[in-house]
Amino acid sequence: MFMAAAGLAIVATGCPDGDPMAGTPVVDPTVPKDGRDPGRVVARRLNRAEYNNTVRDLLGTRLRPADDFPADDLGYGFDNIAAVLSMSPLHLETYERAATQLAQDALRHPITEPVGLRVEAEQVGPQAEEPLGSAYRGIAWDVYYGGAIEGAVQVPYEGLYRFEVRAFAGPTVQGEAPQLVLELDGEAMASFDIVASSESSESDQTVGLDVVLPEGEHTVAARFVNPLQDGLTARRVVIDWVGLRGPMDAPAAQDWPRTQLVTCDPATVGVEACTREVLEAFVPRAWRRPVGGAELDRLMDLAKVAWDEDLGFDAGLDLALRAVLTAPQFVFKLEQDPAPTSSEPRMLNGWEMAVRLSYFIWSSLPDEELRRAAADGELDAPAGIEAQVARMLDDPRSSALVDQFFGQWLYIRDIANAFPDRGAFPDFDEPLRAAMAQEMLLFAETFVREDRSFGDMLTAKETFVNERLAQHYGITGVAGEDFQRVSTEGVERRGLLGQAGLLTVLSTPFRTSVVRRGKWLLEQLMCAPPPPPPPGVEGLVENEESIGEGQTLRDVLEQHRADPVCAGCHVLMDPLGFGLENYDGIGAWRTEDNGVPVDAGGELVDGTAFVGAEAMAEILAQDERFYACTAEKLFIYALGRGDQPSDEPILEEIAAAFEQSDYRFRTLVALIATSDAFRFRRPSDVGAEVTP
Repeated sequence: MFMAAAGLAIVATGCPDGDPMAGTPVVDPTVPKDGRDPGRVVARRLNRAEYNNTVRDLLGTRLRPADDFPADDLGYGFDNIAAVLSMSPLHLETYERAATQLAQDALRHPITEPVGLRVEAEQVGPQAEEPLGSAYRGIAWDVYYGGAIEGAVQVPYEGLYRFEVRAFAGPTVQGEAPQLVLELDGEAMASFDIVASSESSESDQTVGLDVVLPEGEHTVAARFVNPLQDGLTARRVVIDWVGLRGPMDAPAAQDWPRTQLVTCDPATVGVEACTREVLEAFVPRAWRRPVGGAELDRLMDLAKVAWDEDLGFDAGLDLALRAVLTAPQFVFKLEQDPAPTSSEPRMLNGWEMAVRLSYFIWSSLPDEELRRAAADGELDAPAGIEAQVARMLDDPRSSALVDQFFGQWLYIRDIANAFPDRGAFPDFDEPLRAAMAQEMLLFAETFVREDRSFGDMLTAKETFVNERLAQHYGITGVAGEDFQRVSTEGVERRGLLGQAGLLTVLSTPFRTSVVRRGKWLLEQLMCAPPPPPPPGVEGLVENEESIGEGQTLRDVLEQHRADPVCAGCHVLMDPLGFGLENYDGIGAWRTEDNGVPVDAGGELVDGTAFVGAEAMAEILAQDERFYACTAEKLFIYALGRGDQPSDEPILEEIAAAFEQSDYRFRTLVALIATSDAFRFRRPSDVGAEVTP
């Protein structure tokens, strides 16, 4: 943790030549200030989110292959830390499989019109409950004892499909129309009354519904569910076919991955010339740097293997694409040092800076504008970096900062893994869980999009709710599933600490956790974790069995803290946790606990007293440690490594400049991106100060 130093001189990064009249020293942007050690980031594998985002922006694919990769390990609270992103044999296997899927998807020819995927009744016959319960009618099956027409279809592309059946009815019995149920992959989707007459081939009926389906094989069925025999007449339905039609939402031809990738016609310019043209454009984007002729020649040699077997243009390009997507240059973020054994810092080149910026802000590869800035040398100076940061934060892809940085720092991701006991909290359900997470994401996004002061993170008097969450908070006038920005005046919800998702994550399944909440505030918001418990000291179990009749959790904790061995930790954590005790284990407001009025008062180590979450939030919002910790957390996330002693002067400068900006988040992003730790690297640990 690093405190902002009072009176620290900050170099104006937007003016590298300096302005003597303004008192700003001349700074050489090509070397670290004062000979600082910028630290070293080892080669880092793309994590799952980065991989999915990268192939999306590189290929325009809808596939998310990294969802099936092994889970990424965490370091310093984030899953993008180079030192813990290991490579296993399973990773190699999944990368190869993903590359095959991605290459096939990229080379697929566009579907310009919806296609019909039908199972004709005369081809499969009915799966009737009784063998004599149907009859073939030439082009259809007459099902009169009940049963289904069923078959498999191959969906060529993920998207929206019309699931439908063509049928007509026989004479009705007792006035009730025949009823068909449409089943998809064994699940009933909808039922329809078939009212069209069977007297004429023109009086058939086509019914159905829209469904979103992934690519692959699916089973479709039309089941007759209300047969009835009455003497010589029967309620019957005649089924012609059942199937799918789509995709209804396929991209226009020019938006398909193949159209973007293959910009030449091999029949016109030749297979070899077209393949090289494709690779010359694709490989530098995929490997995120200029690519030499020898590297392209090796990829062309792979393509020739397929051509020698007369397998054609697509097969050759497929081999080359798979090689590109499984190469270390794609899977890893590589910064190749000209003198790899040197401990002397070097400035990153423009391409390396473009990659650091894009994965910091977008969790994805550099776009065309960022590559242009790299090629033109604009990323060699802080002013050019600041211009790109401003542009990138305005881009929708900066939502990755919300999902990845805020999602991990503020435990938003963990809401999906919180499981409150339904007996203790019967009001908790899945719509509430989803609303909790969405509230926190939308709230965090305002700091990226609106450049709010970070003090609002703790003291804001507004939030985002839909009807389900509004009911949970006691906010009136909100209807529907859409989220609205609302005032929280009068409902005891101030900033982050009043949001139910965080409060739920920091609880046990059965009740609140004063210790967990207090420890989280110290670790995540103040970067001041409490000392570990002494050897042999058992942790306090905060559950119902530890609380007697007429007791509260405060009573139990005060007894626990009376032990001098335990007091050292709990005197730091407990007061902060007590401040949130008006919120139960799923963040609902309460005034009693176990039949006793809630005491949400606390006293910090420095003697500052408060009562309730709002008063505590105001105190924390005035604590410089909160803002210095915010800077430190984002610094770690941006670099993909932990902080080290040599970072202290850099972090102090960042924290001081962050304060001068009124704690604006976008300013903090630019400060980190233009810092020596971000713009420079030390190639080797030989002779350098290294944190154990």
